[in-house]
Amino acid sequence: MILSYVSHKEFKLEKSGLKIISTRSTIAYRDLVQGFEKVQPTLICSNNKYEPLDIAKAFDFIGDILLTKNIIEKYMPHILKSYIQKLDEENRNKIFSAYHNLESLLQDSLLLEDLPLEIDFNEDLKKLLKAENLHLDVKLLKEPYVIIESILKIHQMCKIDSVPVICNVANYLNSQQLQELSNLVKQMNMKLVLIEFTDKDFLIVPKNAEFFYIDEDLVDWY
Repeated sequence: MILSYVSHKEFKLEKSGLKIISTRSTIAYRDLVQGFEKVQPTLICSNNKYEPLDIAKAFDFIGDILLTKNIIEKYMPHILKSYIQKLDEENRNKIFSAYHNLESLLQDSLLLEDLPLEIDFNEDLKKLLKAENLHLDVKLLKEPYVIIESILKIHQMCKIDSVPVICNVANYLNSQQLQELSNLVKQMNMKLVLIEFTDKDFLIVPKNAEFFYIDEDLVDWY
């Protein structure tokens, strides 16, 4: 995959692993963020044969992991779909059996009312899970590293092909955690793009991570 920032050298994101794009330019930082958000046409993406790719489909722009609200919520449709696809027949039958029992209890109780009340039973597991408010435990998603790790696991489990893009991770993770993150991405055979607003001399770059830097004068150093 090749990512191009208008009038700058290409970012070649071919191999799996951590990719860090850092800059001290407010212009470059704005252009990168708004490019991934498709607010501005500042980024162009293509495969290795230079065939164009849709930025919105090729990348999953997440933003700041602590400032972005309900950061995991958008993945719930993927999680629901993955869960239903992987659910074996035995457990599926057990769930619907319990649901039928609940329906019978409700119907019996409705007969005690003076009005002709009834309920519609629908064997739709997706609707049932939504009614039960299936969700990730937000109490466990307080730590920045855990949030990023969960996003990577969701991408892998749900077979989401887009590349996650996260901002300002260096503000939240120490050098050891950054190295662990780099190792994790490599082990999972995935790609993760980090966008950082900092000077290259103040940023700790983990081993095996690819580093791209644009200085405050918009000069490329990669």
